[in-house]
Amino acid sequence: MNSLRNKFAAWTAIAALGAASLFAAETAANGGHHRHHQMGAFLSKQLGLTAAQQAQAKSIFQDARQSAQPIRQQLKQTRQSLRAAVEANNAAQIQQLAATEGSQVGQMAAIRGTAMAKVYQTLTPDQQQKLAALRQARQARRAAHQAPPAGAEN
Repeated sequence: MNSLRNKFAAWTAIAALGAASLFAAETAANGGHHRHHQMGAFLSKQLGLTAAQQAQAKSIFQDARQSAQPIRQQLKQTRQSLRAAVEANNAAQIQQLAATEGSQVGQMAAIRGTAMAKVYQTLTPDQQQKLAALRQARQARRAAHQAPPAGAEN
């Protein structure tokens, strides 16, 4: 069970690395490229990625981005149609489009997950441990921000 937890923790941590790279090209057009580049550079430095690992990760995420492009377009159209169905108060169409959107989001998650798994496999055991530690530190920071102030009633 602990091994499964460690694998899940590591996979989730690699998500931070992958998410920054996977959609960097799309968000670059919207001005978000700088932030994604900083996240990728930070993780690369923290994990001590070699130039070869960086190149391999870049290639993996570029391939994933290409695979995801048609689904992103479909998802954009589905969301536009869903907005129109909401405005028309068409309950049946809302249900159908919501299911379609869920499927498309799931396909995108599968593409991201597959890319992240490929990159994770390029990491050394030491880098995998560092990534897990970064994830745990991030979770601790989130928990600290979400904790109610001392003395607050529930």
